[in-house]
Amino acid sequence: MDENYRKALKQGEHDCKHAMAEGHHPYLMALDSVMGDDAFAGEKCLGTFEIPLDQVIGTRTEGRQVAFSRTFMPLLGPQTEFAQKWSNLYEIQVTEGFRDPIKAYEFLHRFYVLEGNKRTSVLKYLGGRSIEAEVIRLIPKEADEEELRVYEEFEHFWDVARLYEIDFSRPGSYAKLASYLGQDLEHPWPPEVVRRLRSTYYFFEEMFRRAGGSHLDITPSDALLIYLGFFGQDQLLETPSSIVLDRLHRIWDELAFQGGSSEEDEEEKVVLVDEPKTASSGILSSVLSRLPQASAKPLVCAFIHEGRSETSEWTRAHEEGRKEVAEKLSGIIETRAYEGCATEEQVAAAIQDACSQGAQVIFTTSPVLMQATVKEAVNHPGVQFLNCSITLPHQVVRSYYGRMYEAKYILGALAASLSEDHRIIYHAHVPVFGTVAEIDAFALGASLIDPRAKILLSWSRRGEDAAQAFTQLGPWTGKPLISGNDMTPPADEPSAYGLYTLDQGKVEKLAAPQWMWGRYYELILKSLLQGALPQAFQDGSEQVELPKNVAGGQAMSYWYGLSSGVISLALSPKLPTASRRLVGLLTQNIKAGTLKPFTGAIVRQDGSALAGDDLTAAQIVSIDWLCQNIEGRLPEGWKPAESALPDIPSAAKGDESR
Repeated sequence: MDENYRKALKQGEHDCKHAMAEGHHPYLMALDSVMGDDAFAGEKCLGTFEIPLDQVIGTRTEGRQVAFSRTFMPLLGPQTEFAQKWSNLYEIQVTEGFRDPIKAYEFLHRFYVLEGNKRTSVLKYLGGRSIEAEVIRLIPKEADEEELRVYEEFEHFWDVARLYEIDFSRPGSYAKLASYLGQDLEHPWPPEVVRRLRSTYYFFEEMFRRAGGSHLDITPSDALLIYLGFFGQDQLLETPSSIVLDRLHRIWDELAFQGGSSEEDEEEKVVLVDEPKTASSGILSSVLSRLPQASAKPLVCAFIHEGRSETSEWTRAHEEGRKEVAEKLSGIIETRAYEGCATEEQVAAAIQDACSQGAQVIFTTSPVLMQATVKEAVNHPGVQFLNCSITLPHQVVRSYYGRMYEAKYILGALAASLSEDHRIIYHAHVPVFGTVAEIDAFALGASLIDPRAKILLSWSRRGEDAAQAFTQLGPWTGKPLISGNDMTPPADEPSAYGLYTLDQGKVEKLAAPQWMWGRYYELILKSLLQGALPQAFQDGSEQVELPKNVAGGQAMSYWYGLSSGVISLALSPKLPTASRRLVGLLTQNIKAGTLKPFTGAIVRQDGSALAGDDLTAAQIVSIDWLCQNIEGRLPEGWKPAESALPDIPSAAKGDESR
């Protein structure tokens, strides 16, 4: 009997034993036995073309199921008729090649052979990359929601590019790939673009496997998209293999972190660092007192701003915080600032300049700058990067933001205590991570004081006035209450931000949340210094070695709130004494941890109730529902994972819109 069949048989037997040892079904998957006829909404003939062999994973019927291992290697004895036919097909393939296509069914981007199982087995044994097939698509009736969304996007991609090789696991990836290539998912792609993409994919797949990518829980297509996000695609095919491998190793942590992310394991992968557990100055003072200050080199920190202080309140607030922490930690840190970095090129130039001047910590102060920050973090592995956002997750960049929902909970309660007709206006911007939690917290705070309170929600764009947006909601009993921008007022009304009311068209400011960025930067830098300085300076060295941005393989984000002093509430002196006491009482209990906005039974707009357990930090960040006492809707089709910047509407991107 043919020696190649014996080798294939031996491989099949080994694969079966390995599968059983790991608790897997050892034989070839039969689609009919797994799904049943009611799983399909119909069929569609696609034609004959080459399909990737690694996506051929089973057979349509049970007839030949036990004749093959789950890897398509043969299992029947060498003296059988099956073995003789397999060997004959092997000889045909190596001498002249198969002439007739197999017949296969495609279901959710995977193939199941109806005719041609042995030909498929031979080609897999030979290490073939593809096989010609007559393909019939089985249209799914029901599937996992995310899986179905990805598949629907793939169908659009296949219609314009006719490529099965590209196999993403996350929604939005096909559209992102199209944008990288200057294409879309509506118009057929030029043949030369498709050919180059296929060649690029095969080259990258080989490099990815060579680098050890098979050990990651991520597809080569997912890895390619991440790679293109860092390094672009124009010259990938012309890039030497050694450089591609080096680049893959540089972004390896990011590839490993992104692999296998799902709603179920998101919480395990993302660490939202809670309030500091130590006094604000005790540990650092004790550490610094042991340092040889005369020889110690200050920690150089750079701040990259999207806007400019003269035109952006957001940038101005961060700049004031930078100056405050620079003065407070004078001699220990040095700071540099770069303003007007609104493009990736400007961010890259600023970071490169900062690094050339010895920067060891770099803050980018707008969520819009996250993508550019991630790219530069890969190019500067010895520098600690932090971005002001909670656009989770990234392995090479920490993020920092405030638990603003705590302040919004208190403002909601305050508004309800002052409302005369149970209605409160909430004027919000386009949602990103955490925004919806703030809206819900405001509504929950209002219902704490007034069970009849209604929150009138509207989404605005830059330059819109909340008061004008709700003129049709009158008449009002008393003064309408409005929760507007957190810190940046409309250009035509300098006091219309935070919580305010309208009295005959005039704004009367009541309260507003405040960012204490100097305090925040002090806490972050102390946490970094505490982790690095004792080791870095114990021998008198001038080198500051910051800890790697990894916590047991997890991405880390600072998410401090009221108790750490990074957020506070400014109150109007005109507020009634009882209202001021209410704010003080709620603030005190939130700081002490005895009052948590997202605890207990919470009823959503659709009438469903959440369990009484406290929501975790990751659950709060990713909230995609509204409370029952809110009148209004989230933007159609919005999901937290889809709001990750920079792919958000332009109205929310500018510094001035905050």
